[in-house]
Amino acid sequence: MNLFFNLPRRERVLGVVPVALALALAGCGGGGGGTSSASASASSSSTATESSSGTVTGFGSVFVDGVELEDAKAVTRVENADGSYSLTSTQLGQRVRVAHDATGTASTVTVDAAVIGTVASGSVDATALTFTVAGQSVKANSDSTSGPLTVYGGGYTAFSDIAAGDLVEIHGSAVYDSTAKVYVVQATRIEKKSAISAVRVMGKIASLDTTAKTFAINSLTVAYGSAILAPTTATLADGVTVVAWGAQNSLVSGSSGLSLTASRVRVLNAGLADDSASGATQLGGVVSNYSVSTGTFELEGVKVIVGSATLSPTGATIANGAYVQVSGTVGSDASITATSIKVRQQSTTDDTASVRLIGAIESLSDQTSFVVRGVPVDASAITLSTACPGVTLAVGTVVKVTATVQSGTDVVKATSLGCTSATTYTMLSASGTAGTVNTTVRSFVLTTTGTATTTRTVQWSDQTVFAGVTAATLDGVTVAVEGYLDSSGVLVARKIRNPAVAAGREDADAYAGVDDGSGRSWSRYRSTHR
Repeated sequence: MNLFFNLPRRERVLGVVPVALALALAGCGGGGGGTSSASASASSSSTATESSSGTVTGFGSVFVDGVELEDAKAVTRVENADGSYSLTSTQLGQRVRVAHDATGTASTVTVDAAVIGTVASGSVDATALTFTVAGQSVKANSDSTSGPLTVYGGGYTAFSDIAAGDLVEIHGSAVYDSTAKVYVVQATRIEKKSAISAVRVMGKIASLDTTAKTFAINSLTVAYGSAILAPTTATLADGVTVVAWGAQNSLVSGSSGLSLTASRVRVLNAGLADDSASGATQLGGVVSNYSVSTGTFELEGVKVIVGSATLSPTGATIANGAYVQVSGTVGSDASITATSIKVRQQSTTDDTASVRLIGAIESLSDQTSFVVRGVPVDASAITLSTACPGVTLAVGTVVKVTATVQSGTDVVKATSLGCTSATTYTMLSASGTAGTVNTTVRSFVLTTTGTATTTRTVQWSDQTVFAGVTAATLDGVTVAVEGYLDSSGVLVARKIRNPAVAAGREDADAYAGVDDGSGRSWSRYRSTHR
């Protein structure tokens, strides 16, 4: 059974724009990358009454553990150490918190790394696939039965690329190790960074000392005496889940172990999405501390009450280490009373175990090697004449892809493919030279060259991410633009970037002929994975 459109949150009922508009777009671009310094406040496009938290498994809008949420007009952001938010883009394997309405239309998407810091010396174990960052144990996942396979980014393609001293950003589920009595981050994404603004650690408070103003997050001691507490009404206590930020030079190793002087500590709310107005929530992650006798387990540090929840698929069971998706309501004690629990299956047709991509092809090497939404896709297992009868794939062709993550590469392997028309919020990409920039109305003209020179008006907004370029420096710069077409044919930009500079370059650019220094290319991929 194909579950590609089995979307429990909503059905897509969107108006269609002419296919010719999509086919006219050319270039490369994609689904990850830089940040903007603009204020990333909440969008008013929808009223948030529900929240979803989990792993990014695709882009159509955005898929969170297989559930599609419309994010075309949402603010996608990351919280900074000083309490401000910066605009950013979602990437495969990231953990996100989404505030949305009952139809699945999102107002905010908050990207939540589990830990950001430096890979500790002597901690990389290539056999166990483990290492340590800021006192937090991290384990890569190569077993699809126990959750999403780890996605690598920022130049990493496999665990073997990781080295002590690397700056990294880790996303994943906190899983309790009853033997070591610590939480281990089962990584869904491991990304190498060229620089970080601060050390970030997320986890449950233990050993709170209100006199010394310290607490522990696993083997890290956090000194919070000079930290700003957010929200200001929050109270610290053992068992509370927090995010702590501190300067890189404030992470020190002493006689009593590793410590971080925090500049800011944020207490996460039970609903897991800051802008959600109700207790309705959906949460995905790895089960810990399951008790049959009490009918409870822990998920991302949150207590889940099984009660009379519907369990699916038929025959599935709850167990420690299982990756589940819980829907329910948040109680006054911050626990979640589940109404339904879906246990992730290894099958690639399971919507929580697959990558879903909907969008226009951004770059193409041949009929089985192309990039969609910033993700390189190997479609060699697909019979194209059956999947897209009468269609020759090209840049601009709108496709729907179901795929799986592969080991040792950032190329996903397509298990199904379909060609379709663009809809109202289908993401398209174009590249060319920016000109006639009007910062008052926030627009410019994009001139593309190919078999013929074409021009298109591009509009940006408060939700647009700029990477490697700013609104003030757009004029004359060659840029890649990702966005959707409005009813008048204007390309409404979600991302504008300059791939010629490091700050605007993305992993998938290597598959479009842009040298990122990694040596990745379609020819290298084919020699190792086909």
